[in-house]
Amino acid sequence: MTQNNLGLAYSNRIRGERADNLERAIAAYEQALEVYTREAFPEDWAATQHNLADAYRDRIQGEPLANLELAIAAYQNAAEIFTRDAFPEKWARNQSHLAQTLIKRSGLTNAPEDLESAIQLLQNALTGATPQSPDFIATQYVLGNALTQRHERSKDLDDLRAAERAYRAALEAISPEHYDIEQYRNALPAIQSVMGSRLVRDGQWQQGLQLLRDSNRQLSQSTDKLAHANALYQTAKAHEHLTDWDNARTYYRDTLRLYKHLKDDPGMAKSYEGLGNVLATQGNLARSLVELAQARELYAKLARTDKVSEIDKLYQSVECVLAKQPHPDLTYGQC
Repeated sequence: MTQNNLGLAYSNRIRGERADNLERAIAAYEQALEVYTREAFPEDWAATQHNLADAYRDRIQGEPLANLELAIAAYQNAAEIFTRDAFPEKWARNQSHLAQTLIKRSGLTNAPEDLESAIQLLQNALTGATPQSPDFIATQYVLGNALTQRHERSKDLDDLRAAERAYRAALEAISPEHYDIEQYRNALPAIQSVMGSRLVRDGQWQQGLQLLRDSNRQLSQSTDKLAHANALYQTAKAHEHLTDWDNARTYYRDTLRLYKHLKDDPGMAKSYEGLGNVLATQGNLARSLVELAQARELYAKLARTDKVSEIDKLYQSVECVLAKQPHPDLTYGQC
């Protein structure tokens, strides 16, 4: 019991290096499991397996995918004892944490089946979590994140609507003193910005722009600058779709400044790309090439070969158009 508690203390320790603390936590949990066997102490064994899984999920040292595999195995061990009938709340927490691990693995492997499994686990976990409890709030929040990620692949507006419901449920359940209240508050306007941009593209531009305005206003007053940058980007995309080039260009520039401040390479890359597109459409071809070149460099750095290919094609098209104009000081490729 003392080794398990020591592991929990190291897992939550603030002082020292996070990586070192997690290694000490893992060692303590493994020592606890030398006595807490499934046969002799099944409930304690399952609880320690769950704690060990959390530590492997968050582990910094070692190979990321291997750590996640160890975490998944430990959560599955815990699930052998923490069943829905015998321990409904512990079952729900274990299911939710397993889902978070599958989401992380999906991010590394780009496997859609992990994301689908995670969403199902989270939805199941909510049936066992106590309403208004921290586990209920956290699970709703993670479900919102998972549904948002699935929308990035599916482009299904229903996923965004379901994500909004999950975020709203988390926000309504949270108490004012909750330490993560800022995070939960920002989640709702963040998803509304994505939904607003999508509604504009689907022809519901009045409702979409209203959502975008509301989300930008709320996020501009928050401490989550990345969420604000993402909302500004969605607003730029919406104005680009509406062929409102001046507003699109302004929002892309505002977005780019904020992503630069945050040193967010993916955000800067897509902002440069959007800005290059708009400038090309407006006829500012030379400036468009500058922005597209910046986008390409960042996408290459991020190993996004698909985007590099897209940028190369667009760059060549703009270059060919520009080559037909009188620019004696510039040299262009073959059209």
